[in-house]
Amino acid sequence: MLVFGNGVGEINMLLCLNCYKIYNQKTIKNNMCKVKNCHGDIVEVDELFTPVIAELNRKGYKTRTCCSGHFDNNAYNAYNSYIYFEDNILLPSLPDGYMYDQDLYPWVDWEGQEKNIIRIQFDDKNKSFNELSKDIFMNAIGVLEWAEELEEFGGVKVKKMKEMEE
Repeated sequence: MLVFGNGVGEINMLLCLNCYKIYNQKTIKNNMCKVKNCHGDIVEVDELFTPVIAELNRKGYKTRTCCSGHFDNNAYNAYNSYIYFEDNILLPSLPDGYMYDQDLYPWVDWEGQEKNIIRIQFDDKNKSFNELSKDIFMNAIGVLEWAEELEEFGGVKVKKMKEMEE
């Protein structure tokens, strides 16, 4: 099972990458989608980014992992949010405040590595849990709005969620 990160409450959802049905962790066995004739892979996704990851993958922007951010006293783990895309995904734009890791961490030797991780670092590491939580929630909303505005990638025929339920 691929793990797509975890958020503020460390709660993950399960998402079928074929029909985009969302499950809670207690309803799936053997990582198989329950939708008749779907046979999609089930992945664990950060709860706040579940609609984002579904939208991106549905439009052909295949993802590997993600994290909406979480409160952590270790500054390396906290105060940032990221989405890691499959290789050869060209994003026409980035969500507000996001940068490619190569641009965010220019001192790292990125030679031979594609720009496929986008990340935002939340300001002010001295914020309270409530303030950081608000930043994380507002970021998730902004990233979802960005994903909804993206055109499909690579000629993928996008189905509306309602069509997929029928």
